[in-house]
Amino acid sequence: MFRSSLIALFLLTLAIPSFSFASDNLASLEAVVAASQKVQPGLNNYLATVETSRIEEMMTNLTSGMPADVKPPSPPTIAKFWQRNGKSLVYARQTQLAPYVAKMVKQISANLAIELNEMLLPAAQAEQRRALVKGANIRLSEVALTDNLIHRLEISFKQPTDLNGAFYVSGMRLPQKQIKSLAFDIDAKTNTVRELVLVTDNGLQLTVEIRYLEVTGGHIPERFQVTSPDGKVDDSFEVKFIEVDGFLLPASMLRVIHRPELQEKLEVFFKNYQVNKPIPEDIQARLKSQLTQ
Repeated sequence: MFRSSLIALFLLTLAIPSFSFASDNLASLEAVVAASQKVQPGLNNYLATVETSRIEEMMTNLTSGMPADVKPPSPPTIAKFWQRNGKSLVYARQTQLAPYVAKMVKQISANLAIELNEMLLPAAQAEQRRALVKGANIRLSEVALTDNLIHRLEISFKQPTDLNGAFYVSGMRLPQKQIKSLAFDIDAKTNTVRELVLVTDNGLQLTVEIRYLEVTGGHIPERFQVTSPDGKVDDSFEVKFIEVDGFLLPASMLRVIHRPELQEKLEVFFKNYQVNKPIPEDIQARLKSQLTQ
């Protein structure tokens, strides 16, 4: 009987670290979210004008079939408003737009509604992440580098799973459906994700490598590189920054998509920043309208 009790106690002590291990996995993941929210703490909001040649290209395509005596509308002026812990906007400053121009603005907005520190592990999706991870096999390992430690978090779903934006936003152009596994390499010193590897049910494997820029309060991504082992996917998303009122803000973004089904290049410039100003009434109205939709 004593021998049986020892065996039972031994098995119990093995089980306890296993449960604790899973908790540590979730803590490591959400520590990245917490760190990203501390970046540039004095930055509360900004408003900027957005410029890209894509607008002129789309306007030309949209108006190419118009009769010669019909004057095409002027290209819309696009603006981006961002605020901490709240809804952001990408919109046309003009209040009256032709339906086809409004559709174009909506398409452009989808490409620009990207917040760098929310591209991975959106803060609002924490509960959804926990729910998905609860039904998965999780493993945490560590790799010691010369002066740092990398936590590797591997999540293997028991069934192909739809993420619905829980781990990365749709704007990253990464698969969200039928995901078999995710693996995050987390820099223990900076609490940033240095690499993400995902595998889908149909065998597609993509690796996302992220490079960061150090700023007040932490780090912000400045380059994403997405590749596949066979070289068929080779995307990049790179940001250059400018200092405005003591904060580092995007000056330009360049996205290059290189895939068998899509070849695309989009460059965007941000100008005329207004930082930490009272929110204009027209933007307040747009935000209110957004909440009621």
